[in-house]
Formats: sequence, C-alpha cells, structure tokens
Amino acid sequence: MNRLFDENGYLNISEIVENHPSYKTIMEDGIVTDSELKEQSERTIKSLRRLQDLCNEEQQSAILDAISEMGVLFTTYNTYQLQELTKDI
Repeated sequence: MNRLFDENGYLNISEIVENHPSYKTIMEDGIVTDSELKEQSERTIKSLRRLQDLCNEEQQSAILDAISEMGVLFTTYNTYQLQELTKDI
C-alpha cells in the first residue's frame, strides 16, 4: 500500500500519482487528450462519491480539509512559480 509520507517524513504525493494506473495510462504516449481529461474527471468524481458513501461526517470533514489544503498548496505553489518566472521580465 502507498503511504502518504515516505520514510523521511516527506509527503509522498508525487510518487503516488506517478505510480497510479490512471496516470500511467494517460501519460503512456506523453499526450493528455480532452477525452482522457473527461474520463479522469469522471473517475475522480466516482472516487469522491465512494468516499462520501463510506465515511461518516467526521471522516468526510477530515478528507475535505485534506483535499482543500492540498488544493491550496497546489494553487499557491503554481502561483509562486509563475511569480518567480516573471521576476526577470
């Protein structure tokens, strides 16, 4: 089973994503198509609905908080990277 953190205590999301069958399938040819994005969106929604069905309200709250914080990290990291790219312009 994949673990959220590696043996050094670092978040292991990159490795988890890179080794996930959906990612491997999509990236097999190195091109992401509209249909692959649509299919991945559908898989994501199905997975989240499954979590909603399996988890009680407290568990759902914890999951939502973790997903939200990951989204904030992803968005702010990308914003930071764009800022760094435009510093020299």
